[in-house]
Amino acid sequence: MAKFPVELIDRIMKVNDVPMIIGIDFDNTIINYNNLFYEAGLSLGVLPDSTGSSKTKIREYLIENGREPDWITIQGLVYGKYIENAEVMEGFSSFSDLCVENGWRVFIISHKTRDTIIGEKFNLHRSALRWLEDNRIYGAGIHGSVEEVFFESTRYDKVCQINQIGCNIIIDDLADVLLHPDLSPDIMKILYDPDTNCNLNPAYFTVAGWDQIGTIIQRLHE
Repeated sequence: MAKFPVELIDRIMKVNDVPMIIGIDFDNTIINYNNLFYEAGLSLGVLPDSTGSSKTKIREYLIENGREPDWITIQGLVYGKYIENAEVMEGFSSFSDLCVENGWRVFIISHKTRDTIIGEKFNLHRSALRWLEDNRIYGAGIHGSVEEVFFESTRYDKVCQINQIGCNIIIDDLADVLLHPDLSPDIMKILYDPDTNCNLNPAYFTVAGWDQIGTIIQRLHE
């Protein structure tokens, strides 16, 4: 687990009358696609049964075999057509309630193009917003923890949005985002890694579940 300088923790927690700001990624952090990548690949006839349901292994298999367009097509299907079958990550709802109880401001900041690139056409922003509304996380008449949602077309734009909002903490499933050279060093970083695929890094906390994230943030108040 990361060890952050005391002065950084003090800056993050010295909120006075200003609520703490938490930025959270969307895909594979809040939303759990489960076996949908595997199901989409099978429906297209581009995956052997032996590949398994892991998103990482499916991606590796297709790219290593020179079939990146198939991987992009699968992503479009999952994020557009099949997203209605995705579930909320275990523990996120309880974490969201914790944010409301403590008055922490929450923003979803996602690297997501608006339209699919290859294959059947979908507006991916609209699909994601519909899912958030259907699952009572964000939308008209929903009084949850999420204050606003941002979809950025590039990873750089995502990092810039995180900085611009003034996040005190950022939670993401991609280490590359947390280690981005343009991400403010004043932000506490948490890697959400439920499958423990990533190596530990002193630059961020690594957690396997939302309950751990809530515990970390609460302990910082003690």
